[in-house]
Amino acid sequence: MSSCQSHGAGTSCASTATASPALPFTLPEGAAPLKVSDAVISKVGTMLAEEGDPNLKLRIFVTGGGCSGFQYGFAFDEESKDDDTCVEAGAVKVLVDASSLQFMLGAEIDYEENLEGSRFVIRNPNAASTCGCGSSFSV
Repeated sequence: MSSCQSHGAGTSCASTATASPALPFTLPEGAAPLKVSDAVISKVGTMLAEEGDPNLKLRIFVTGGGCSGFQYGFAFDEESKDDDTCVEAGAVKVLVDASSLQFMLGAEIDYEENLEGSRFVIRNPNAASTCGCGSSFSV
């Protein structure tokens, strides 16, 4: 069953792979499953406007691979799945499947632009280590 949680600006969710973290992060009662920065809301809002499809949502997920064992992925998706958690951040809806959410619970999703380029950044309290580029992690 899909659940959509409405939160103020700066919250969202992300997805992860199928194995359980060794030491799971525990959220305080009533806390959002993910935090989404205003920079993400702005950037994704612009990207969604360019796509011209009001049904698109940002899907964040975790898959096996990368330098550290797991890697993050981002995609636009029109459909929610039965096990998705949906977090509304401003005008942006973020989807994360249950398998991915267990790895990303409590994570902060941000977007940065600097001299090195632009990228989405995930600050994940469940990650035991990350690679140098920040796109993969281990638990």
